[in-house]
Amino acid sequence: MSIEEGEHAKKAAIETVTAAIGAGAGLTMGGPIGGMAGAVITPGLTRAATALFEQIQIRRHQRTIDTIAAVARSLNVEESELVPLLTSDERVLELTSRIVRSAQDISSYAKRRALSLALAMAASDPAPATLDTCELLHEAITRIDAPHIRFMHSIQDAEPLPDPGDPAPDEHWYGMSLEQVFQRDEGLREGGHAILQRLLSLGLVESCARGIGGMADRNKPYALSPLGQNLLQLLREDAV
Repeated sequence: MSIEEGEHAKKAAIETVTAAIGAGAGLTMGGPIGGMAGAVITPGLTRAATALFEQIQIRRHQRTIDTIAAVARSLNVEESELVPLLTSDERVLELTSRIVRSAQDISSYAKRRALSLALAMAASDPAPATLDTCELLHEAITRIDAPHIRFMHSIQDAEPLPDPGDPAPDEHWYGMSLEQVFQRDEGLREGGHAILQRLLSLGLVESCARGIGGMADRNKPYALSPLGQNLLQLLREDAV
């Protein structure tokens, strides 16, 4: 992007922010008259939008720097040594671009750190299987929020089903029901079903119902999948 194009994009962004603030002001005044009055762009509103846009850009830039620095720390390399690791493989480079863009818009430090660790994993071992996992981790991290992470913490010690080749006694109970999760964190009850569906769709939680049909979701037992266990480890405060 040229300097001229960058300035044009900045001006357009400021105008968008200004219009949004103006529309919001109009809503507080109420009615069509309030909407028109709120949409009027004043010098003060333009200055406010410019300051807001600059703060957004500063934070996005800082998050980019922090993410790359965290990858270097995780790999125990200098920042200058990191460039070849992130650019030598086309898939790693693409994943780097996607993770950096995602990190810019994420306020959660734990989620940004998890993204950095996933990228470090890909850079250190760019094998197809590892990159597949890292891409899934990136997708999951960007699509979960604090309630999903709380749910994962609450269910983390639920026993998953054994591998297909391992014996599984019929009388043994695997997983944890939604009610058991709610008993650990009552705050998850209201949105628990929606949270569960998101985690299931991302492959972070799996059913332990062992093929039993006709059982409502609220009664089925669940546990973290291997991908979910991997992600929860990246989200831990002591993750390195």
